Amino acid sequence: MPFKFPIDQNDQYVPVILNPSIDSDYLRIKDHFENDSISILDPIDSQVADLIKSENPDRTLPSEELQARIELFFKERDRNTFGNWVYFPWKKTLVHILSEPEFVKIRTLRNNFKITPSEQAALSSKKVGIVGLSVGQSIALAMTLERGYGEIRLADFDTLELSNLNRLKAGVTSLGVEKVILAAREIAEIDPYLKVKVYREGITPENVEDFMLDGGKLDLLIDECDSLDIKVLLREKAKKNRIAVMMDTSDRGMLDIERFDIEPERELFHGLLKGVNIESLKNLSNTEKVSIVLKITGLETLSPRMKVSLLEIGQTITSWPQLASGVFLGGASVAHASRKFLLGEEVKSGRFYVDFDQLFHLKEAEEIGVDSPNFPSIGEFSFKLPTDILQSAYQLSRSELEELIEIANWAPSGGNIQPWIWVFDKKGVLHLFHDKVRSHSLLDYKGSGSLIAFGAALENLRLHAGKLGIDIEIKIHIHEFEEDCVASIRFVSKQPQALPIRFSDLAEGITLRCTNRKNKKRYFLSEKEKKDLLEIADEDGVFVEWTEEEEDLSKLAKVVGGMDRLRFFHDQGLVDFINEVRWTEAEAIEKKDGIDVATLELSGTEKAAMGLLKDPRTVKFFRKYLMGYGLTKISKDTITTASGIFLIKVDEYTPQNILKAGMVLQRIWIKANMIGLSVQPVSAMLFIFQRLLNEKNVGFTKIEQNEILDLKKSFNTIFNKEGDKQEIFMFRVNKAGEPSVRSYRRDLSETLIII
Repeated sequence: MPFKFPIDQNDQYVPVILNPSIDSDYLRIKDHFENDSISILDPIDSQVADLIKSENPDRTLPSEELQARIELFFKERDRNTFGNWVYFPWKKTLVHILSEPEFVKIRTLRNNFKITPSEQAALSSKKVGIVGLSVGQSIALAMTLERGYGEIRLADFDTLELSNLNRLKAGVTSLGVEKVILAAREIAEIDPYLKVKVYREGITPENVEDFMLDGGKLDLLIDECDSLDIKVLLREKAKKNRIAVMMDTSDRGMLDIERFDIEPERELFHGLLKGVNIESLKNLSNTEKVSIVLKITGLETLSPRMKVSLLEIGQTITSWPQLASGVFLGGASVAHASRKFLLGEEVKSGRFYVDFDQLFHLKEAEEIGVDSPNFPSIGEFSFKLPTDILQSAYQLSRSELEELIEIANWAPSGGNIQPWIWVFDKKGVLHLFHDKVRSHSLLDYKGSGSLIAFGAALENLRLHAGKLGIDIEIKIHIHEFEEDCVASIRFVSKQPQALPIRFSDLAEGITLRCTNRKNKKRYFLSEKEKKDLLEIADEDGVFVEWTEEEEDLSKLAKVVGGMDRLRFFHDQGLVDFINEVRWTEAEAIEKKDGIDVATLELSGTEKAAMGLLKDPRTVKFFRKYLMGYGLTKISKDTITTASGIFLIKVDEYTPQNILKAGMVLQRIWIKANMIGLSVQPVSAMLFIFQRLLNEKNVGFTKIEQNEILDLKKSFNTIFNKEGDKQEIFMFRVNKAGEPSVRSYRRDLSETLIII
């Protein structure tokens, strides 16, 4: 009965090596020759020719002489029984090849002496494991071509998909086939004498020890898997069993080496995952993986295009990209480093880069440069004091002055820039100046953002002075935008008790007021809470409208998100953002201004995404290719989880009206915080709207300007529908508990000048 080769899928990656000198194998070969469905390939003559040429390296044999030597070779040997026959079940093909020693000699002939014969022999005893067969396939291929091991263990549970064909060496005929099977077949077709063991279920806690130790301990582990918990598991077991680990990231040619074989106490990933709960790494979505991946790779070392891609995960793409050029470079890097390591050369733990853009001096995008205008220094303010102010009737003590300024400085300001300078003159009068050096930004249109802050600061000062029993007069000086001197405060008298001023109860809440960006479950305001907030908005020429309708919030989220994206596209807007964020706790404490990243209440993933924007080249790329719609999602939850969105507007866009709007804002904000509600500004777009509607050179492209105008139209279907008012400030209200961190304030010495 003819011998039948197994056709079970489990055996479709194992080549069958047949030795014709063995009777049973000979019968199996003969059976195949008689089977019309099997292809027979007999290139033994060309292999013998290579063998003969290898024995005569000192001369080039003419074709006639070479052919004669081949014929002589087979006169002394039975051609059909010489060497071995290999059957490849997945191809239904039988191939005649040299026996193992001769096959290895000829196949590695062109390795000499980049790899010497003795080194080749040493490598043939090495055992290597590769986990993850996307990048891992190119590594396996490069190492196989060099014959950089004797046994290889491959692990992957995934199958080939069409989207893999941008980087995996395969074709459409292999779609749906397991990646590990494809890699094993490729190795077998290159060198059927190499030992290959596959783990088709991938690596699990149950089989990881078997993968590393069964049949002898691995000499090297190569990690190219996507699962973060498995990456950690592999390293924990590698440490335990003293096995070195290599990993290529296919971005900027980064090769990571951890020599656990000689450094078993070495921290995983060079200590970059310190403090991360390993259990939390299981079953993460690709979007959730971003923050952990950035801990492992490092933010600053990523290429601009990878940063762009990470921001788009979960928005326009499903996972991080990999290109064939990067994957093949990784294959070459690991093959080279692994060979050096397996041969006992000094290969150190660490990270190494082969960055083609850097090597070829290629620029992904130019850095953004924004010129700042020359504003007067703080010392120059003393020469512009108003002269039409009477001396204060009540002379403040030093402690009273400092207390009032400290309280005034608790006012909110855009980006927490704190754009105020207080000057206390010899007449006992306090003057408020605009520090334009600090406030110059895209969003401080005509100084209007700062004017809101000044209005809030003056309201703080008014409330606290009343609490202290100090009667004051506030004279507003500013009549035109961008004038330096904003207001002066005379101190009239002092009473032993608090004064009965408007909204005096709010004085107790000044230091409670803070920005709270937590996004908790939506809380619906009671009628009393709405009334409490709207009643204290009473101010001539200032109006407040609000919405809690889900349809409005959903539409508004798209407007705010779209404007967030376009703000980052603006050169000045992006520089402002990068400069105003305090990216570390130490930086926040040192500078005591700006937006402490901790106050943004970001998840790990969101914080990682925010960090990607620190590189201007990332946003320049988005702008160039009209991308970056992932940036529109930053504000989605901010708007849609709000109890309500409030808009402050005025009759006319004047400095005086904007100051009054700042006073109203401060009262509402304090009251909201006092009754347990949280407040967060969402006003950036309003300043951009004003700039676009009133200036010619706005720094946006024509396409971007049209997009802004469309968003403005959408905004006015929600707020200010009649278009008869000027939109000044917008904020969200919700109930979110205490913020994780409160913003810092600059030291008094930096904001108060006494002359």
